[in-house]
Amino acid sequence: VTLIDAPHSHAAAARAAALAAAGEAALLMQGSLHTDELMAAVRAEPGLRTQRCLSHVFRAEVPLYEQVLLISDGVLNLQPALEDKADIARNAIDLAHALGSAAPRVAILAAVPTVSAAMPSTLDAAALCKMAERGQLSGALVDGPLAFDQAIAPAAARAGGVVSAVAGHAEILIAPNLDAGSLLVKQLECLAGAAVCGVVAGARVPIALADGA
Repeated sequence: VTLIDAPHSHAAAARAAALAAAGEAALLMQGSLHTDELMAAVRAEPGLRTQRCLSHVFRAEVPLYEQVLLISDGVLNLQPALEDKADIARNAIDLAHALGSAAPRVAILAAVPTVSAAMPSTLDAAALCKMAERGQLSGALVDGPLAFDQAIAPAAARAGGVVSAVAGHAEILIAPNLDAGSLLVKQLECLAGAAVCGVVAGARVPIALADGA
């Protein structure tokens, strides 16, 4: 193990980001740094950025669900705009591909499954679905808006009259904002016994956060 001294936490974050950008580190792991410190260093390092926004993806094994869930974003993006949500979905889809799912089923979550001008999250969900139809989101089946129960429970989807290839069998859940994503993951972990880990995607290297594992 190579240990590199740094005078303080900010310098440690900057040095780690520089090493990753130079190809001398294959991934970044948070350790005892505050999340904001590490992510600020990542965002400040041009060699680590891509054209996409950074987003965090939780991987959750839920005993009562038929398959592994990927949930995003419950760590980094507070109130993502439509283009940010598109990148959040793309990052999660790419991770699903890397984990072996060729065409993951993506549910864009909202409180209700109908499009309403009074609920911006439903408008974003509808727009993301249209983007998927036009090839702007590729490599996955995308549907939304979907309520959480309709995304994962076939009976709930049937009861709500929701018919799609995604409803009841989602593999990826895209939350409307950070609060919703974080609460969802913590509820699955604490009340449903989910085993949870996660990674930041959208950078040149994977980034593991202690807050997201």
